[in-house]
Amino acid sequence: MIRRILIPLDPSPYSESALQLACIIAKEYGAEVTGMVILDIPGIEDSIGPVPIGGIHLAEKLEKEKKEEAQQRIEELIEKFKATCRKEGVQHREAERQGSPSVQILNESIYYDLLIIGLRTYFHFETSEKSGSSLDKLLKESVTPIYGVPEKLPFSGKPDRKIRVLVAFDGSPLAARAMQRFSQLIAPELYEFTLLNSSNDKKEGETTLSRAEEYLNSHNITNIQKVWTSDDIIDVIKNEYYDSMDGFVVGAHSRDGIFDFLVGSLTKYLVKSAKKPVFIGQ
Repeated sequence: MIRRILIPLDPSPYSESALQLACIIAKEYGAEVTGMVILDIPGIEDSIGPVPIGGIHLAEKLEKEKKEEAQQRIEELIEKFKATCRKEGVQHREAERQGSPSVQILNESIYYDLLIIGLRTYFHFETSEKSGSSLDKLLKESVTPIYGVPEKLPFSGKPDRKIRVLVAFDGSPLAARAMQRFSQLIAPELYEFTLLNSSNDKKEGETTLSRAEEYLNSHNITNIQKVWTSDDIIDVIKNEYYDSMDGFVVGAHSRDGIFDFLVGSLTKYLVKSAKKPVFIGQ
């Protein structure tokens, strides 16, 4: 069951949606949400660039101004976070860190049940308006499950219908870990599952799906549709399931930053598409 949720904050609609989802989950399970803000010192220093002879004073002045501006925006993020949590009646706390955003998030996340983060991140807001690569780094190294959130959620609050989730399952340890973690964190009565297997051997694929169904049943998840296909899993999801699903559950390889060929490629596709929530079990 979820007790502690970590949400790294940045000034973007993706972060707002992540907080919205965190509040929905926190209210359902009585969990506490931690809003984390990061002063990106390395990013600020790198943005100054090479300092010419005689320009040290100017560089120091510019760095100080950037840090002060960033700190002001961080304080605004914290106040907005606290106001949202109070409005939603969610237990919350704040965490302030300095350093590389991906490193700080990784270090903090090991003490949480779930990391909710935008599918686009803007932690380098002090120096750039472009999205960064923090999520990619987290996918490679995080041991905490990650819930990647799009700019806009499929629902604005607790839905009045079953939440439709597709689990991409090929029987690999990575896919199994994602399915296990998701099933152990959720309230079964709120969801309906589609188990999708893409393989060349129909009999083996259907056996794999049946074994996965047995596992989910043991966690009181019974609203399950099993689907086997010999077609490419990305094409099938893109053409038949992407629009109708509220979210996806996939595995990602965390060792050496290498994605599993099948499920990992799908993970990259879903993260890049960035229009539906993606639960990534590490």
